[in-house]
Amino acid sequence: MINLDLTHLSIFRDLPADERARLRESAQVRRIAAGDTLCYAGDPADTLDLLVAGRCTVFPGADVIAPGLLDPAAGLGGLPHTVKITAITESEVWRWPVAALWDSVHFRETARRWLARALLDAQDRRDALAAPVSYQGNSAQVMPGPFMFEDVTLIFAFCDANLDDLRPTLPDGLRIFRRPGRRRNSVLLALADFPVAYSEHAPDIRFGYTETTVFVPVWCGRRIGLFVPYIYPSTYAPILPGREVYGFPKRLGFTALAGRAASLAVDGTDHLALTWESQQASSEPRLVRALMDWLGLEGWSLSVAFRAGDTLRQVMGLPPFRAVSVYNHKHIPGVDSTPDAPTYAVNQITRAIFGVLRWYQIARLDAPALAVTAGPLAGADVHLREAFRTQLDMRLSSGRVVK
Repeated sequence: MINLDLTHLSIFRDLPADERARLRESAQVRRIAAGDTLCYAGDPADTLDLLVAGRCTVFPGADVIAPGLLDPAAGLGGLPHTVKITAITESEVWRWPVAALWDSVHFRETARRWLARALLDAQDRRDALAAPVSYQGNSAQVMPGPFMFEDVTLIFAFCDANLDDLRPTLPDGLRIFRRPGRRRNSVLLALADFPVAYSEHAPDIRFGYTETTVFVPVWCGRRIGLFVPYIYPSTYAPILPGREVYGFPKRLGFTALAGRAASLAVDGTDHLALTWESQQASSEPRLVRALMDWLGLEGWSLSVAFRAGDTLRQVMGLPPFRAVSVYNHKHIPGVDSTPDAPTYAVNQITRAIFGVLRWYQIARLDAPALAVTAGPLAGADVHLREAFRTQLDMRLSSGRVVK
């Protein structure tokens, strides 16, 4: 029998230690061969099942990797299973009769709170995914840019990585920017919470979401800008305009920002996690210097120029504004496209401008640590150089075709 610490699962975490020990000792162990089915939709759910080793697929739904509960709402709610659960690999499951679990006062209280939190999380997730999409009139055309983003919390993680696998996938017309003498490429991870976003053409239709974006500095002709190979918003509302209008390769993911941590999960798998010990108030010149050092350019002289520019703006009564070009590969499959022979009705490089309208706060993160555990950057040997947490208002301009 596998020795599993039940405190790793929130439903058991608040139980007394002796209660957790009793559960470990009383668990019924079932081993499942790869390809075997644990249950079908409609089967009675009279046990609480915990996957302690292996991997199972839950249809319809997502895979469960040990340790994880298997259809707990059915068991704890006295309902029949609503899913089919099949082992992908050889697996081990611990089972407890639900009737016996309810005899424990401690478990009843803990399970009730766990179910309440799960219900609230599900309602929040449903509301986020049901956020409105801005359409033009009665047509099915999504609203074009520009887009506004207010009260944004944005974490900049300046990194180095090996992008040899990404280089062949760049569209013609873009090439990765790397300063001479550097052996590794620059990668910027931006983890953001957008509580208020809207098209300038429809300011009353507002939505919120979180997002993680991977930026890579590139040359487009003689211009330096940022290319987006991967981007993960948490709702569908930004996916449609992002892909159709600008060409952002948006794919659903979940970004979580907490007090001293931020993370990204995609399809139920943790992709990356950023943690830090504390944060210290900083400034735009310090952030700009970090940006220039990340690119391999001399940052100090440029940060001084930015500070002089701020003074000039104050004298002239102008608002602070910073902008960066973002390039995307907008390619929409044609009607005759197939996986083996893809064709594209639209195949363009687009350029848009991200502008900072106002900084509210800039803080440098102390002792930041980054772990990349899955996803397209898992094999890129990503190394974190420096990280900042900011609050700001942003604007994404209308896009235009550059090639």
